[in-house]
Amino acid sequence: MKWMHQDVQSYTQAKEYIDSAVMPLIPFSFSDDDELTKLSFQHEVMQIYMTQIEKQLKGRVFLLPVYNYLKQNTLTDEYERLASVVGQIQEQPFKYVFLFTFDKKWRKYSSELDAELIWLPAPQQSDLNQVETQQLVQSQVAEIEELIKEQWND
Repeated sequence: MKWMHQDVQSYTQAKEYIDSAVMPLIPFSFSDDDELTKLSFQHEVMQIYMTQIEKQLKGRVFLLPVYNYLKQNTLTDEYERLASVVGQIQEQPFKYVFLFTFDKKWRKYSSELDAELIWLPAPQQSDLNQVETQQLVQSQVAEIEELIKEQWND
């Protein structure tokens, strides 16, 4: 299920079966053109990951809107805001909250967050339609799926 009107309506009818929330953490920046280009590419790739994960685990996972933050902000400030958002998500109640990021700085906060932080290595900019890029995404999605399922079985 996605953060769309029809899916949200379905979620409210069947929330006892949907116990996992998935939310991507995406930075943005306008500091320079290279950074702008890099982060926009990462955003596109993350959207592909999230779409695939939601599709593979449909019926148990709810894909939340992107959590955006300025790359220049210190993560200490963002951590407080994110912790508040995670608290709101858990009130639904979601038993599992999975946060996805390419920003390795979030790893420092992984033990403090009341959610499972999944850090993915940042992809190199390339054509998203290349077979190699699509194969890489598919193989990583399969591994992420296994990681989520392990959490469910614990």
